Amino acid sequence: MHMAMYKLLIVDDEQLIVDWLYRLFGGLPRLNLDIYRAYSGEQAMHWLNRTKIDVVLTDIHMPGMDGMRLLENIKSRWPDCKVVFLTGYNQFEYVYTAIKHDGVSYLLKTETDEEIVGSVEKAIAEVERSFRDAERLDKVNQQVNKAIPLLQKQYLSHLLWGDQALLPVTQAQLDDAELPLRADLPVLALLGRMDHYSGQSNRPERNRLIYTVRSVIEDVAFERMHTAFVHEEPYFIWLFQPSASVSDWEQACLYVREMLDTAQRICAESLHVGMSFALGKGTCEWGMVAAKAEGLKRLLNFRIGPSGGVIATEGDPGSDEFDGSGSYGPPRPDSTLLIQLNRIGKLASALERGDKEEFFDTFSEVADYLKGVRNIRYAPASEVYLSLSLKLISYINRWGLAETQLWPGGLERLTRLEFDSWADATDELRAVAEQIFTVQARHLENRERDTILRVQKYIFEHLSEDISLVKLGELTHFNPSYLSRLFKQVTGTNISDLIHQARIDKAKELLGNTAMKIQDVSAAVGFDSPAYFAKFFKKSTQMTPQEYRDSVT
Repeated sequence: MHMAMYKLLIVDDEQLIVDWLYRLFGGLPRLNLDIYRAYSGEQAMHWLNRTKIDVVLTDIHMPGMDGMRLLENIKSRWPDCKVVFLTGYNQFEYVYTAIKHDGVSYLLKTETDEEIVGSVEKAIAEVERSFRDAERLDKVNQQVNKAIPLLQKQYLSHLLWGDQALLPVTQAQLDDAELPLRADLPVLALLGRMDHYSGQSNRPERNRLIYTVRSVIEDVAFERMHTAFVHEEPYFIWLFQPSASVSDWEQACLYVREMLDTAQRICAESLHVGMSFALGKGTCEWGMVAAKAEGLKRLLNFRIGPSGGVIATEGDPGSDEFDGSGSYGPPRPDSTLLIQLNRIGKLASALERGDKEEFFDTFSEVADYLKGVRNIRYAPASEVYLSLSLKLISYINRWGLAETQLWPGGLERLTRLEFDSWADATDELRAVAEQIFTVQARHLENRERDTILRVQKYIFEHLSEDISLVKLGELTHFNPSYLSRLFKQVTGTNISDLIHQARIDKAKELLGNTAMKIQDVSAAVGFDSPAYFAKFFKKSTQMTPQEYRDSVT
């Protein structure tokens, strides 16, 4: 766990005060502050327009933009920023106005260093508490509640795709998604499809129509049911269980089936929408929901009669029980195939995130499935293999790896299915995936190395300047806080420690090899106060600059 770094901005039109406070807080590494200086309200806005500041320590009475106007600008840009005003004895009417704002405090310029440091520490503590603020969490929870339909859709979509990570379905999962179903009971399933409709085809209007159709069907057919719904274009899918007033499952299924005709007519006559339905016969355990949905899709697509307005139930003419041979009905869905295709979706996600461990754990499951297939022409196995190979090829193309010399035999061989066994095929895919992760690791290492070298080079070349994390973040196109953590993770050293050490090393070089005056050495390594430079140098070397020069010359 990394120690949080906070940004402190010091603002005053008196340069001596700003520089004094800068040195004061710069000498307190325990606070882990990234410190910025501004000698006017306008200069303060330069920083506030570039980065989020956590605490501003500012004078109130300044020419141009005074502290009160600066406060307004701070709160308009960074509402959570804490402001500590430095005041004189005659400025209390300003203070009275200022402290009406949240996160604003004040102290007199005559206070001791300890009091000033304590006020900033208190402000930082308030920032930290805000992360756990109950009101903020309530707002987040309100946003989550608004997103419940999306969370339900995601959960049900993954379940219907056969995501094994969701099995066994638990009551906690259903409750978290606020689905009014019981995990200890089976479900009934209904599939619907919009065959045609009259109206505009733009997405917002279509979404509104989908919601209206859903509401009509639920109002008519599911009045006495507990339901969960998801729309997976072009299908409407309901999972339902009888309510207490309809305790009999067969009766519940019969009720829904008979009311679908009414729902169908309302959609056609009032909404000008043609609907077809396929209703599952009998209950379905949660672990078989994906296979049930796939079966209903095939049943709905196996049409007899008009091309729309179908209401079919498993076991009806037109289903897989129409005759004993099954020649007139859809084949039974392969639930194993759905599981493997879902795993391939996980593989693609792991590949994008660079999660090698998760990728190959899941890959092994897919490989075990393929290696268990003896027939090299088995269509479901071909679909699984080709789905995975295309994911790999797509990734290689999108990241510009296709033109490299990493694939001497060419990538097209991955789609030819010219293998003696599925074991050989999976070994080929594994080899390609291993190569991708090797390249990923190499590129990541190169990017990290280039970033660190760029930061180090900039620091060494600009020691006479006020080097800030904001500037380094802009240089590398990273968030300053993230850059600080990355630098520490890769090098084992804080950026601030590197800057300090680089300044000491450069100062030693100038003191030992040149005749520069100590005040010029101070300026050359980024210190505007020779006295502060001497104090800083002695703290690091146990010698004053002059003592060091005398010891090496």
